Amino acid sequence: MRGVIMKKLMVGAIAVALLFVAVPQVETRAEPENILRVPADYPTIQAAIDAAFDSDTVLVADGTYTGLGNKNLDFGGKAITVKSENGPANCIIDCENSGRGFYFHSGETAASILDGFTVRNGRVSDYGAIRCDGSSPTITNCIVTSNSSNFL
Repeated sequence: MRGVIMKKLMVGAIAVALLFVAVPQVETRAEPENILRVPADYPTIQAAIDAAFDSDTVLVADGTYTGLGNKNLDFGGKAITVKSENGPANCIIDCENSGRGFYFHSGETAASILDGFTVRNGRVSDYGAIRCDGSSPTITNCIVTSNSSNFL
């Protein structure tokens, strides 16, 4: 009798162990807000935005950002904060007379926050440096200068 009970306990323990192995693990976050740093953790601002989840902060170090991944930036509807470390005088998005700084068009709300950038030298056929189309993000502490478009 004792051998039968031991076998049942052993089979039960194996079944429980297999259950833990067979069930896929769901990604969980240790904290509600994650800070993604550019360029320390991500090479471009867009790369950090793409990796962010709602409530995350993309923190951009001082510098002038140009080229692919640092203009025509798109939050993709995420409720994230994209913020410069030390304000618009120190963190510049230079569109190099081709493209715009930011394009909000995926239903971004006031929970999508842009804070502390200078956006300069944007040149597009419509709406200049920052375009909001069907979106209402929060844009604060930003300087928009030397941008142009054909649309008034």
